Amino acid sequence: MVKDTKKRLDAVPSQRPSVISAPTPVIAEPTPAPLLTGPAAPAEAPVIRDVPSPRPASSPLVETQPAPATPRPTLRPTPVRRAVWVGIAAGVALAVAVGGGLYAADKRALATQAEALEAGLRVDRSVLAATRDVAVQRGTDAVLAHATYQGSRTAAATAAQATVDHANATLAAVPNAGDGPRTALATASGSVGAALTAPGVSLLSLRSLVAGVAAPEQAAVDAQGAWQAAENARIAAEQAAAAAAAQAAAAARSARSTVKAPGRATTRSTAPRSSGGQSSAGQAAPAPTGGVPAGGKVCNGSGGSGAGESSVSAIGSAINAYRASLGLSELSVSRSGSLVSHAVNMANTGGIWHSGGDNIVACVSNGSASGMVSAWSRSAGHDAQMRRTDVSSMSVGGAGLNGWLFGAVRFS
Repeated sequence: MVKDTKKRLDAVPSQRPSVISAPTPVIAEPTPAPLLTGPAAPAEAPVIRDVPSPRPASSPLVETQPAPATPRPTLRPTPVRRAVWVGIAAGVALAVAVGGGLYAADKRALATQAEALEAGLRVDRSVLAATRDVAVQRGTDAVLAHATYQGSRTAAATAAQATVDHANATLAAVPNAGDGPRTALATASGSVGAALTAPGVSLLSLRSLVAGVAAPEQAAVDAQGAWQAAENARIAAEQAAAAAAAQAAAAARSARSTVKAPGRATTRSTAPRSSGGQSSAGQAAPAPTGGVPAGGKVCNGSGGSGAGESSVSAIGSAINAYRASLGLSELSVSRSGSLVSHAVNMANTGGIWHSGGDNIVACVSNGSASGMVSAWSRSAGHDAQMRRTDVSSMSVGGAGLNGWLFGAVRFS
């Protein structure tokens, strides 16, 4: 009995007050978490059950003290850590699964936004490039347009200046066109010249002014042609009449001066008159004795009595105008009493000749001083006198009778 009791006592764990064996907890093994292919269900927390420690059997031989109450022992960390990590792993798996899906969706959204942003940038770059191309093209077009305009304006200015020069030459060549046509041409030409120097005149206005010169210029040329035709007819008629008168006078003189001599008859006649009209400058003709002296010219249809001084200043102005058209200097004009007397004498006689104190003389039937200058310009010798550059003044005499104008000029 004692031995059995001893064996039982030996089988009972020692119950020293300071050392108490804690009961070994029983941990139910957690069910392995299933693999999640979609949203995973939360893992169940592991259940921990305590297995009560077997109470020691009562021994009749040994009096046992009741065990003092002891605090609940701390669970072993290793099994607890395993359960926690299993839960954490399940949570992480769930988070990764859910987060992975959300991350993939966010990634796709970000990729879509990036693509849209890149497309917008490409559009902006294309628009900017197109805008720059348009600006460059506009600048190029503006430069080309300006260069074209400047070229056109230069050509128009050159043509306008040529028109003015031609109009001035025409004015010099049509002194007998009449005041109306000459004034119209001078006005049109002057408008073009003013436009060439005035600022801000448009190309269209300049071309319009140039186009407006053609009509008055043609009118002046036509007027000069008409005057010239009439003048040629008049001169031809005068020459025919003068020739007829000369023949009649020669016949009469021949009849009066015929002297009979033995064996033959002789005839004397006056020297033939110059067929060229006015005599050369510097040659003095003898004073008339009832007619035009030898070397002079008959102005058929003129003559009579009562001639008076006329157009002295007009003759001088016409000569200066002719010199100006040639680019020559203007001469001072003065009245000469001796030349006026000579002009009156020629008007009453009906012809022209040199008195010895003049360089050029003339007669015109229309009483025009410019017509007289035009007649002088068609004769080389008289034209050379009006073009002289070694003189600075002229003395003028003029007289009129029955619409005729007689003039005499001396250059000095």
